[in-house]
Amino acid sequence: MPIFRRTPEPKGYRPTETEVAAAAAQLNAGSHHAAYDLTAHSGDYQQETAMRILGHCVEDA
Repeated sequence: MPIFRRTPEPKGYRPTETEVAAAAAQLNAGSHHAAYDLTAHSGDYQQETAMRILGHCVEDA
């Protein structure tokens, strides 16, 4: 029995800062579609992407 197990690499797409900022700007304007689409296509990075978008929303407000 191995002491350490290797976990598989996360699968999915990690959006760029520009994409996250654009989705946050649209979310601040009242449209959630860009943020939803970006998060849906992120795969294993969905939670991280959602938090990054919300973080940009707070910074911009």
